[in-house]
Amino acid sequence: MAIKLILIRHAESDGNVQKRFCGFKDVHLTKKGIGQAERLSYRLKGVPVDEVYCSDLKRAQHTAEIIFKDRGIDIIINPKFREINFGIWEGYTFDEVKSKYGYGDEFNLWFENINEKIKIPKGESLIDLNDRVMTELGKILKRDKKVNKDKTIALVCHGGTIRVILGNALNLELKYIWNIEQDSTALNIINYYDHKAFVALINDTSHLEDWWKSGWLKEKRDE
Repeated sequence: MAIKLILIRHAESDGNVQKRFCGFKDVHLTKKGIGQAERLSYRLKGVPVDEVYCSDLKRAQHTAEIIFKDRGIDIIINPKFREINFGIWEGYTFDEVKSKYGYGDEFNLWFENINEKIKIPKGESLIDLNDRVMTELGKILKRDKKVNKDKTIALVCHGGTIRVILGNALNLELKYIWNIEQDSTALNIINYYDHKAFVALINDTSHLEDWWKSGWLKEKRDE
């Protein structure tokens, strides 16, 4: 019995464009982001999906609704799959944080010499994020393994959340998860066989390339 986990990062948001720290902060998708999600919906329309989970933040929910709206599947909202909490940095740009708080060594530990134990004031450490996300994912995988049939699960969430899941599947130390690229509407796939994880796809955004455009535009004209 196998479980296929399709991990999808949310589409481009206002926070992405403005380069702001938006972990728990709610921000909306941009017009471009909505188009990105529509393209991914077109790409995945022939892929069977049994369950859809989603972070409770607006940018993830909107992305999930666009991709899976016509499937007749309930989207299960779960706040445990939120992005990392950036605490007092929330809503600020990188430069604003550096100038406003000037954390010196602590700031450098977070961005340059990644330390998974460093917790942003009023926020989370990488260890906190890992524990939150992997505990919840473990519950889902354990429950679905009891069904005794192959299943495909989609999870629409955030770059940090996905990096943690991929990092665990690849046996990476937490401090290296930021080395994994995660672009807007990135598609990632992990296949779980019993207790082993096999990563089949990472950060695939081929649906955003020009050669996808003709089919996607035709579908929109036919709606």
